[in-house]
Amino acid sequence: MRKDSVAGQPGRARDSRFRVLDDISGSDGSRVRGRGAGRFHDKRGAGARQSREGSVVTVLFRLLGLGDGGPVLSVAEWAFRAGAQIPAWLWAVFCGAGAAAAMMNFLPHNTMPRATRVSLCLLRLAGFGLAGLMLARTELEMRFVRGAKPRVAILCDASASMDVRDAEGRTRREAACDIADKLWRRLKGKAEVSRYSFAWDIEDGITNAVMPGCTRIASSVERVIRREMEADAIVIVTDGNDTGGDRGLLVAPALAARGTVVYPIVLGDTNSPPRAEVKIVSGSPYIRLGDETMVSAVASGTGLPDQTVRAVLYEEGVAQPLAVRENVRIGREPVRLQFVVKPSRPGERVYRIALEGVRGCASDRRLVAEHRLEVVDARIRVLYVDIPRDERKILGLWLARDPVVDLATLTMMPKGGWYGQGALRHRDVGNGLPGGEADLCQYDVIILGDIPRSYFREGGDVSETRLRWLADFVARRGGGLVTLGGRSVYAAGNYQDSALASVLPFEIAVSGDPQVPREFAVLPTPLGLSHPVMQLENDPEANREAWASLPMLDGCNRVGPVKPGAILLAEREVGGVRIPVIAVQDVGRGKVLSLSADTTWRWEMMREPEEADRFRRFWGNVVRYVAPDPRLQPNRPMIQRSRANPAAGDTVTLSARLVDSLYRPVRDAELKVEVCSPSGKIQWIYPCDSRRRPGVYEYDIVLDEPGEWHVSASNRNEVTQTSIRAGDSDEEMDDPRARPALVESLAVATGGHVVQPSQIESLAGTLCRKTRTVVEHRVVPIWNLPLTFLLFLAVVSLDCLIRKRRGMA
Repeated sequence: MRKDSVAGQPGRARDSRFRVLDDISGSDGSRVRGRGAGRFHDKRGAGARQSREGSVVTVLFRLLGLGDGGPVLSVAEWAFRAGAQIPAWLWAVFCGAGAAAAMMNFLPHNTMPRATRVSLCLLRLAGFGLAGLMLARTELEMRFVRGAKPRVAILCDASASMDVRDAEGRTRREAACDIADKLWRRLKGKAEVSRYSFAWDIEDGITNAVMPGCTRIASSVERVIRREMEADAIVIVTDGNDTGGDRGLLVAPALAARGTVVYPIVLGDTNSPPRAEVKIVSGSPYIRLGDETMVSAVASGTGLPDQTVRAVLYEEGVAQPLAVRENVRIGREPVRLQFVVKPSRPGERVYRIALEGVRGCASDRRLVAEHRLEVVDARIRVLYVDIPRDERKILGLWLARDPVVDLATLTMMPKGGWYGQGALRHRDVGNGLPGGEADLCQYDVIILGDIPRSYFREGGDVSETRLRWLADFVARRGGGLVTLGGRSVYAAGNYQDSALASVLPFEIAVSGDPQVPREFAVLPTPLGLSHPVMQLENDPEANREAWASLPMLDGCNRVGPVKPGAILLAEREVGGVRIPVIAVQDVGRGKVLSLSADTTWRWEMMREPEEADRFRRFWGNVVRYVAPDPRLQPNRPMIQRSRANPAAGDTVTLSARLVDSLYRPVRDAELKVEVCSPSGKIQWIYPCDSRRRPGVYEYDIVLDEPGEWHVSASNRNEVTQTSIRAGDSDEEMDDPRARPALVESLAVATGGHVVQPSQIESLAGTLCRKTRTVVEHRVVPIWNLPLTFLLFLAVVSLDCLIRKRRGMA
C-alpha cells in the first residue's frame, strides 16, 4: 500500500517508527505502512486540481474524525496496524470463508447476469474485508501537515501608571482596554487569540481594575510564552513605564528562536503629566499607648496651576476624619503637612493623609499617603538617681506625671543611705543602683544626677562594676542614659578615666575650675533646632522663638568638645569660647544624652503662667528619644522588615532578633516563622542566625499575591505577629511618563515594531497573514469508527437487496 514520497520534503528521513514493515499476516500486531500522500498544493498541478484534492482530503479527514484544526496540506506518513492478536490459522479460515462466499456467485446453477455476479462477489469480499478490519481492531497511524490559524496573545497593562488621564481625554487603562477589545474583534474567527492583563504578574482576561504591584513587562512576556508555547505574535498594550528598566535582553532571544514577534502599542504622553502628590516624610514606626506622635507629609504639584485644596487625616476603620487642614496651597512650592495622632488602643493603626479638591490632575493615585503605626502597650521604665536638689525635685515631679513614664527614683541621702520611690524593679534599694546586671536591664532609661564617683567604689569595688554595667546597659541592652551636670560629676567628680567617660558625647575637660558660674542663655545649634529632642514647638520658626524665650540657666560644668560622631544640640558662650550644654550620641544599640547644666528646673519655675510648659515638653522629648524600642523583650522575637510599603511581586527581607535576659544575642535558637498569604496558603520557615549578625534571624518572603500577609515568629512560648500589605507600587508613579523606547528594543529584537493606536486595522491584517503549518501525529481506530460500521451495514444490505430483487435466497 505504498503512496508517493513525503509531500514537500522529498529528501527527508522518515521517523524511526515507520522504518520496519510487517506482513499483515503476522501474529504480533501486524502493520502495513506507506509513505506520504503528495502535498495538495503541488506546483505541477493546476490550481483547480489543487483545490479539488485539498477538498477531498479535508472531507476524508472529517470522516476519520480529524476535521478540526484547519485544512490538511499533506500526509507525511501513514501505517495500518492490528490491535488484536489473531492466530495465523484463524486468519486462514476467515480468508477461506470469505473467498468461498464470494465464489458461490459463480456456481453453475447461478443464472444471474455476469455483471451482477461480479458485483455480488466484490460486495462479499468488501464485507469480509470490513469484518476483518473490525475483527483485527485495525488502527491507522498518520503524520500529516495542517495549515493552522495564527496564535496571538494580547497583553494589556493594568499597573498604576495606566490610571494617568492623557490618552485623548481618557485614562491609559480605558484606552488600552478599548484597543485590546477592537483587536480581538478584528481577529475573531481568523486567529486563535488569548488575552491577558499584567503588572508584575499576568492574569487571564482583560481587567478594568488596577493590578497591584509594579510593571514588569519582560517577565510578564516570559510568563505568557510559557503558557502560549506556539504563539506567533504578542501584542503589548502598555505605557512602557517599567521601573525595573528591563529591556527584554534575556527573553528576546527565546522569542526570536520560537518565531514569536512582539508588537507594542504604547499609550500616553512622553512628557511628564500634570499631577499632585502627597508623600509621608517622617513618622515613628511605633508609639507607646497613651502617647502622641506627629505624622509629617509633603504635598506638591507638578504642571498644575496654583490652587488651594484641603488635607484630611483618616484612620483606617474610622468613618470620620481625624483632622482637616483647609486652604493648603499647592503649585510651585512643596507644602509641609503635620498631623498629631494619639491612638486610644494598642495594635497596628493605619493613617492616611489625603488631598481633596485637586483640579487638573492627570491621576489621583498619589493623592493619598499611608503611614502604618504600631501602638505598644508598654510604659517607659525610668530610674532617676540623684541627690536632694531642686533639679531632682522638679524633674522627678513632672516625670511622675508623664502618662507613658513609669518612674522610680533613688535619692542619695546626705548622711548616708538611699531613699527609694516609685516603681522600683530591684530589691537591694539600700545600695542605690541595682546590684545585678539583670536587675539593671529591667529599666529602659537611667537618669544619672550629681552622684560622686566614690559611690561606685564603695565596698572596695576598685573596678567600679556598677559604672561598667551602666556602659553595657547602653551599648548592649540598648538602654538610654541621661547624665546631668552638678558639683560632683564630669571633671568636678574626676570621672575623666572612668567607664562612664567612654560613653559620654563630649570630652571631660580637666581644668583648675570645673564649674562655669553665672546665668546664661541656652543657644541651640542649627542642627539642634531640627533634632527631635529640641522640638518645643511643631513649627520651625515657633520652635526657634521658644528656645529664645526660655529663662536663663544658672551655671554649668566645664566640659570639652563633643566627640566625633556625637551631635551638639545646644551650647553657651563664655568669653568667646563655646561650651557644650546639651549633646547626644549613639553608643552601641543605645543612646546617651548629656547636659552640662543642672538648673533646667528654672524653665518650669520661672516661666509666666500663660506660657507653654516648655520644661515638660523638653524632658518628655529626652526620655522618649533615648528610650529603647519596647518591642524588643527577652526571649521574644522582634520582627523587623527592610521595606515599609512593599508592592506585590517584591521580595521583602524580614529579620527576627532574639536576646536573653541580659539582652545578649541568642544564638542557634529554634525559631519558627509562619507566613500566611492573602489566599490562606501557609509557609513554614526555620531561619538561622550568623556569626556576622548573632541573634538576628533573616529570611526572605516573596509577595507573590496582593493583599495582607500575616507573619508569626515563635521562640519557645513567646510569639510575635506582624502583617505586611502588598499593594500598588509607588515607584512608577514618581515619573509616570510613557516610555516607548523600552518596549521598542524588545520589538526590534524579535522582528516587530511599535504600532500606533491608529494602526489597529493594519496590525490585524498583518497578524491574520501569519499562517503557520503544524505537523500532527494521530492514531485513528478504524475498526471502531461509525463510518466503518455503516459501510459494513451498507455492503450487507446491498448484497441482500440485489439477491432479493433477482429472486434468490
